[in-house]
Amino acid sequence: MKRTISVVAAVGLLIAISVPVAAATPGEGVYVSLGDSLAAGSQADAEGNTTFSSSQAYTDELHQRLKGRLVTDLSHVKLGCPGETALQLLGGVDKDGNPSNCTDRYQTGSQIGDALATIAQGDVVLITLDIGANDLFDAQETCGNDTACLGDQIAAIAGQTAQIIVTIRETGYAGPIVAMNFYNPLAAAAIGYFGGVAGQYAPDLQLALSSDALVSALNGAQGQVYAALDVPVADVYDAFNAGDFGDDIPSNGRPDNVDVLCSLSYMCPRDPAVKSNIHLNKQGYTVVAKRLLELIVG
Repeated sequence: MKRTISVVAAVGLLIAISVPVAAATPGEGVYVSLGDSLAAGSQADAEGNTTFSSSQAYTDELHQRLKGRLVTDLSHVKLGCPGETALQLLGGVDKDGNPSNCTDRYQTGSQIGDALATIAQGDVVLITLDIGANDLFDAQETCGNDTACLGDQIAAIAGQTAQIIVTIRETGYAGPIVAMNFYNPLAAAAIGYFGGVAGQYAPDLQLALSSDALVSALNGAQGQVYAALDVPVADVYDAFNAGDFGDDIPSNGRPDNVDVLCSLSYMCPRDPAVKSNIHLNKQGYTVVAKRLLELIVG
């Protein structure tokens, strides 16, 4: 964790722009949403397989709720890509050398390139960002239980997150950039669903607790970056009650955070033939949208 703090401290020296969160103005404006599958609105189909994207992302709902509130005519440039890592967003490759899944969808070949091109056209009044969850999954695959390795990886994610924001600011864009932190889908491993059935999570309290610690570490590291760069953060971790492994409803045998996760995501299938899926359902995306809305318009 000391390595993470040192990276964030260095980032704080790069740029210090105080950004007002939002003011209603007449005219046209553009909302640019950046990120991964959450920004794209990935959900689960009837078998539990991940859909590529949907029109029910938190970014879509946020756009609808902001119409007429930021500017009288607000358009949405939706750039989030399922599976995206921070380096892929920046035009690079993931740990296995793979480029973004959306390379052929971006006019410039990268998410950051399309974002910068949109900014250059003018009228951008808001940018939202969620990134780092796929990087954390990659870190777990790379490091296993090596805590020093995981600390280095989280520090790297924080640095790459800073690079994204600084790259945007270097264009001269001085409007609001609003980010979000992450919930922990693997909290559901605390009790498991259909243990022993292919595609399901067996009960594993240690996995639930260790994954919560990793998500908290990522949220903390990125949170310091966002604070240093004056980027407000929607506390999705708190909205999902993510760290609460207590049980206020003992009759259902589930921790409180799993109760919330089951209602807002696809992690708790009722049918053993349906796979658990880490993505949010419509209600979950609404919760995220509302948290961002609170930061943007109060």
